[in-house]
Amino acid sequence: MSVETILFLLIIGIAAGILSGLFGVGGGIVIVPSLLAVYAFNHFDSPYIVHIAIATSLFTIIFTSISSAHKHFGHGNVEWKAALYIGLSSAVTVFLFSKIAILLPGEVLKHTFSVVLIIVALKMLFDKKGKLNEREKSQPENFSPWISLGIGTLSGAIAAFSGLGGGVFVIPLMHYLMKVPFKRAIGTSSAAILITAVAGVISYFINSPAGAVNIPYSFGMVDTLSALPVIAASIPFARVGVYINKKTDHYLLTKLFAIFIIVVSLKLIFF
Repeated sequence: MSVETILFLLIIGIAAGILSGLFGVGGGIVIVPSLLAVYAFNHFDSPYIVHIAIATSLFTIIFTSISSAHKHFGHGNVEWKAALYIGLSSAVTVFLFSKIAILLPGEVLKHTFSVVLIIVALKMLFDKKGKLNEREKSQPENFSPWISLGIGTLSGAIAAFSGLGGGVFVIPLMHYLMKVPFKRAIGTSSAAILITAVAGVISYFINSPAGAVNIPYSFGMVDTLSALPVIAASIPFARVGVYINKKTDHYLLTKLFAIFIIVVSLKLIFF
């Protein structure tokens, strides 16, 4: 692996870590397209290249979410019961759906990933400022095991097909359906994503076709060699993201982030 590639992966890890801590997402939003760019740059050719990027993204999310969830817990922003219900239900779903995802062509997954991101970005872009902070100081009022299971099932399906941890869906659904304060929803999402990512990696490992990956030091469909720089950078910077989360208003950041997602998604669709 070239020095340029390692530096690029470290930068991706920094971005993924900050986004994980700040928004409660796993970081797959930047990791998956970045890994695809790395594979293209290094002329790595495989019919499973998108699957490999997704599996590797989920692997890195395990470590990033541990760092992020631990820091959020320190600020009292993790609702453990909801995280457990959401995490376990998403784990079952991602385990089952990953097998289906492997059978689909890579282009289908890439376009699915892009459409999912655009939908999320538009929601963030047009969300009103008041909605982000209106319950910030309130306590959770409507915890429901059934709603939590439903949220987890949806996020698990998204994780299996896109490499996203599912936090982009978990957070708004917890906030609006369960009346969980926004920052606590972010912290809870970080904890739930850990369970989702572990299940996804296990599933991609078990269901990996023989000879699908010929990258050194890989296991299943996880490219550990590319994952290591991302993990090394994302762990400390996830804590930086949590710090920014605690100190700043989310309004401007969410708008800029939404624009970034749309640009990345359109690039994946048309290029």
